[in-house]
Amino acid sequence: MITFAVIGQNEERRLAVALGQALAAAGPEDRVWFVDSASTDGSAAVAACMGVEVVSAPSGKGRAVETGLALCDEGYLCTIDADIDSSERNIPRTLAEALAEQGADMVVADFVWPEKRALVTTPAVYRRLVGALFPELLELYPVPLCGFRIFDVSLPVRPLPAGFGVETHLDLAVPLAGGKVGIADLGTYHGPARAKPALGLEVGAAVLDLAVRHGRLDRALRPAWDAWLDQVIGVLTGCFVDGEPLAIDDDLIAAAARVPLPALRAPVAG
Repeated sequence: MITFAVIGQNEERRLAVALGQALAAAGPEDRVWFVDSASTDGSAAVAACMGVEVVSAPSGKGRAVETGLALCDEGYLCTIDADIDSSERNIPRTLAEALAEQGADMVVADFVWPEKRALVTTPAVYRRLVGALFPELLELYPVPLCGFRIFDVSLPVRPLPAGFGVETHLDLAVPLAGGKVGIADLGTYHGPARAKPALGLEVGAAVLDLAVRHGRLDRALRPAWDAWLDQVIGVLTGCFVDGEPLAIDDDLIAAAARVPLPALRAPVAG
């Protein structure tokens, strides 16, 4: 059984596309939910009018995924971002088909996203930290930080981060738990590329939390890595004004990517 969970907050204008794809993808034994992450608009009414069950969740992407996961006691959870304008292929159906074809425990989407103007967090935070702490996983995902995925609910991936770090957490936690990862090609996807100034901090924290948990980083060294993350984010804030992206400054991104990483091991005394 697959639970198709469309996850969103205040997506009244776009929600019908994602829900329509999920309904078209679902088989007789599957479920379709709208996991409503504390919306204040008419999102829940749109879902109800389409005959989709509304699951209320706290604000925060990770909290919404956690809510859906907690209600699934078997099968697979397919998470679908609610802000789809259009896509070349039905996203949840493509993920489900890839899962069956590849025999994977989790399948993550690969796609072309014309509206995405530039990558800031991926080169400066994600690739630096994953490359240092989980180098074997660095090239596993063509599109890191992706909200389109399907995974076995029995995988030991909880607890989840509360916010936008949840995708990074799942990207790393599933293979670290021994799960097989597959990739599904969606072709071209169209949707808004929203500025998320807090994304870098939340992605970085997710990587560091897992690094400590899995013995890749000594807990005593965590403050130095948190300080490194703060420094990088401080450089990247020049790419935003009042939470909105400026024309991307390649020099700022390059400067952030050059901030030297802390030591992985404490110096040996004596």
